[in-house]
Order: sequence, then structure tokens, then C-alpha cells
Amino acid sequence: MNQQVRSGLFFEAPGGTGRRQFLLLAFRVIVASVFIYAALQKIGKPLLFADEIEMYKVLRHGPLLYLSAIILPWMELLCGLALLTGIFMRGAALLFAAMNLVFIVVIANRTVAIMAADGTPLRQIYFDCGCGFGPVYAWKKLIEDTGFLVFSVAILFSPAYRFVVGRKKG
Repeated sequence: MNQQVRSGLFFEAPGGTGRRQFLLLAFRVIVASVFIYAALQKIGKPLLFADEIEMYKVLRHGPLLYLSAIILPWMELLCGLALLTGIFMRGAALLFAAMNLVFIVVIANRTVAIMAADGTPLRQIYFDCGCGFGPVYAWKKLIEDTGFLVFSVAILFSPAYRFVVGRKKG
């Protein structure tokens, strides 16, 4: 039986060996590690995280803001663990892609607002984005989040199932 195999930079046949699957494993470990670390920085400080979320002016003071500050770090932690184990890997990759897309949009909006307010050049905009890593340059954070988005999409659409817990061989 002639079976079509999707091939390219990130994809190869399920169960195949090669650099692509190790690249996908590296993507999973990188994204999972960053988000697990970030989640652990925020889980015990929901009020501080709520203040950081509020700075983006997307959610105002109220129940939705506090609910987001409580749920988002736990989502990051659970999705990070899912990527590491391979359990619900595609769902985790989809959530990470969606979260990174939102992060890119809100950081870009905040950056543009700062540039418009006081004329600060892009390369000098430095603030605590709320990610759990402290203050960062906005342009670096935008590039980083774009990378995480690309990694998440690559994981999401990869047919590779190596290096996952509970996968039957055969």
C-alpha cells in the first residue's frame, strides 16, 4: 500500500527516526520548561499577577481579572507537563499557540501605547510583561513569544509520536 507521508522541516512519518523528531522533542522541552517555570513564579502570587495583567488594559479590576490570574498559571503548568509527557500533547500545543498569539498582541499593543505616549523608541521599551521572568525589553519578548508560537504550531501539526508516555509501539 502506497502511503503519503508529510515531509518537510518539522515533519516526518510517525515512528520514524531522525533529526526532525529530536527537533520536535527540543521544541517540546523548551516550550514546556519556559511555561512551567513561568507558571511556578505566578501560582503563589495571584494578586501580583492580576496587577500585571491589569497593566495591559485588557481586563479591568473585577472577578474576571482575578479568575484569569488564578487560572492562567495553572493552565501553563498543566500544558507544560502535557508537552513533556506527550499526554494531550496536541491540545497543549494548541493552547500554547493560542496563549502566545494573545501575548504577542497584548505586548505589541502595550509597546505601541508606550511609544505613542512618550516617544520612547522600540529598542528602549523595558517593562515587566507579567511572564514571571521580570522586566524585559519589549522587542525581545515579542521575538521570544513569536518563537514559542512557531514551536507550538510545529508541535501541533507534527505527526511524530516519539518520546511520549504510554504510546504503544507497533
